[in-house]
Amino acid sequence: MTFSRSRALIPAAVLALALVISGCSSTSSGADAAVVGDSTITNAQLEGHVNAVLEAQGRPSNTADAELVNQTLNTLILLDLLEQVATDAGVVVTQGDIDRERASEVAAAGGEDALKAAYLQQKIAPEQINDRIRFGLLASKIAAKLAPGQETSAAQEVLIAAVIAKSKEVDPQVNPRYGTWDSTTLQIGASSAGLSTPLPTASPAVTAAQ
Repeated sequence: MTFSRSRALIPAAVLALALVISGCSSTSSGADAAVVGDSTITNAQLEGHVNAVLEAQGRPSNTADAELVNQTLNTLILLDLLEQVATDAGVVVTQGDIDRERASEVAAAGGEDALKAAYLQQKIAPEQINDRIRFGLLASKIAAKLAPGQETSAAQEVLIAAVIAKSKEVDPQVNPRYGTWDSTTLQIGASSAGLSTPLPTASPAVTAAQ
């Protein structure tokens, strides 16, 4: 199968993440950014992720960046859905898997600093890299489990279909201040561009090295 390993982003978006998804609820309250089935993403957790990126970019934590907030929340919802799909499929990723993938990406990028810079271009803070690698690996393992022997494009279609099905099943609820979740496009708000936060395809480190 030629589906890449993590190579690695749900920049979206994916995810352990600085975000700790916890709690159970069926509707979004003022303290929640989103509810994904039995998991809750609080506003404080969302703010923590956004601030980590702003700090890494050298910008003040009080910087108003609606696009970054929207992209970050979109990513966190996707990552939670992917985790649930992985659980259903019996897919796990070990710390050893993450360490090996990170070492590979460091080599491809030309060093640790280059790797961090490549990820930051995708609005992923240094402390979030391992979590994104983990979810990239989850995505590739899920694709391999659900579409054994399929080529990359076919495997990715199966992966996306599984995440869409999970999204329709749990029906994520987003705080109205951020918009509404569309389970068909896997994104917050209306867009004619399709997936604004794509599932893993290629690592920024690999792209930067090319």
